[in-house]
Amino acid sequence: MNFGLSFSYIFDDQDWFKKMLLPALCLLIPVVGWMVTVGWALKVTRNVIDGVEKPLPDIDFGNDILRGFFAFLISFVYSLPVTLITSIGGWVDGWHMFNNDMAMWGYGIFAGAFGLVAFATGLVTSFLSLGAVANYIAKDDFGAAFRLAEVWKLLMNNIGDWVIVALGTVLAVGIIGPLGTVACVIGVILTLTFGVAVMGHLMGQAVVRSQPPVQVVEENVE
Repeated sequence: MNFGLSFSYIFDDQDWFKKMLLPALCLLIPVVGWMVTVGWALKVTRNVIDGVEKPLPDIDFGNDILRGFFAFLISFVYSLPVTLITSIGGWVDGWHMFNNDMAMWGYGIFAGAFGLVAFATGLVTSFLSLGAVANYIAKDDFGAAFRLAEVWKLLMNNIGDWVIVALGTVLAVGIIGPLGTVACVIGVILTLTFGVAVMGHLMGQAVVRSQPPVQVVEENVE
């Protein structure tokens, strides 16, 4: 995987600033704006999969918001197990039946174990969610996100690359993105857009490298 290319490819496009500005400004739109930006970044993923020479796309508001909305739905569905676990934990925590020291000690062990289970489940479902979104983009089929056998195979075919995608996303979106706060609002929306564009490229590379090579069968002509 070419990690550096996922950062530098943006500037290989002479219209990079114009192409990034509109998705960045969409982040200012309440509630749905971020879906447009995420959908635009996932178009980068699609372009990398298709081998487009300059994968940074122009904004396509209608298709981008739809793509981003589907990605949100996929992530939401995959987050439900963690939501359920934490809800059960909160429900148990709300009981007022631990009044003596022994009960509190036992509850402390329970809460710690429950927290570890929730954390581990969150890691697994987040990783699966990443593969699910990638499979949806690769197949251009919303249902592909929930074909767990396909998603699992996609991830396991090249798990190292998917770990890099996850870590790269944390770096680009979680660390580099917020650095734009130094330049106030415009700065942060541009750096966040840069971050998701990096994420999109990394995901596209991982999909390509996780798919089995196409075998060409040559016919013998007698």
